[in-house]
Amino acid sequence: MQPPLEARMRRTLILALGALGALVAMSGVALAKEGAVTKFDSLPGEWHAGQNYTLGYTIRMDSVEPYKADTTEIVIRNGTGKVLSYPGTPDGTAGHYTAKVYFPAAGTYTWQVTQGSFFAPMDLGSITVLGPVGSSAGTPASAPATDPLGVAVPLVAALVALGGALRLAQLIRADRRTTVAA
Repeated sequence: MQPPLEARMRRTLILALGALGALVAMSGVALAKEGAVTKFDSLPGEWHAGQNYTLGYTIRMDSVEPYKADTTEIVIRNGTGKVLSYPGTPDGTAGHYTAKVYFPAAGTYTWQVTQGSFFAPMDLGSITVLGPVGSSAGTPASAPATDPLGVAVPLVAALVALGGALRLAQLIRADRRTTVAA
């Protein structure tokens, strides 16, 4: 025996609202995740201690629109935790900045870019700085780290929405069949 029509409709409505709530919750995370992204014009193949590097970079909101940050800097940390900060200065084009970076000694550093006071800093991974030019060579610098969640979160949100929509369609079709049969 089938439950009354009112109970089935209530169950379908609750399921639809739950699916909609999950979709809204996941889309908020997917949209907020990206925020701002920093892209460098170019990076040296090798980093050497004792050299000044002028790095040009662009901050883009949601990876598309140039973002004029109220403050930006490149922050490096060595293995002992010493922090060095190099402020970025606007460089003509909207969202484009340059910073003069200096690594005082050879070693492994982690670094990040501050993207204004609104967005979280973007971690760039770690790099290996070789000794001063003319000293023995070491290993080249590693490439900046990528953020795999920037792609995964929107994909998961889309799959959850698709699954919820398919289940809702199944329930509506089942309700129609039972209503016609009754």
